[in-house]
Amino acid sequence: MKNKKALLVFSHQLTNNQEIELLEKYKVGKIEKLPEELQYMWSNVSIKKDYKENLEKIKKYIANNFNSKDIMVIQGNWGYTYNLVKWSINNGFLPLYSYTERNVEEIKDGENVKKISYFKHIKFIEYE
Repeated sequence: MKNKKALLVFSHQLTNNQEIELLEKYKVGKIEKLPEELQYMWSNVSIKKDYKENLEKIKKYIANNFNSKDIMVIQGNWGYTYNLVKWSINNGFLPLYSYTERNVEEIKDGENVKKISYFKHIKFIEYE
């Protein structure tokens, strides 16, 4: 029975390959996103206002809505990510990050150089 949940704590869309891996390898039954207000806090971290308070709101949401052994897919601001990964491990959640390959295309137009990065999900890796 797949009653394990995964929470997406990052600022981009889940790819099909990532979804399949969560469902099949990690036996997740439900994939959830942060509520809109908390997602905004995660995606727009500001040291100037409510830095610690906003992170605590996210932790409180997780503690109230997820169970031990549920999966947290965490990527984002370094300070928030480090703190939430540590907290997740200490509270029995399984924090993951997406290992990706990146290819960069450079287009030169006179004195301007445009870089386009292509990211490809390879697999999830457990934070330790």
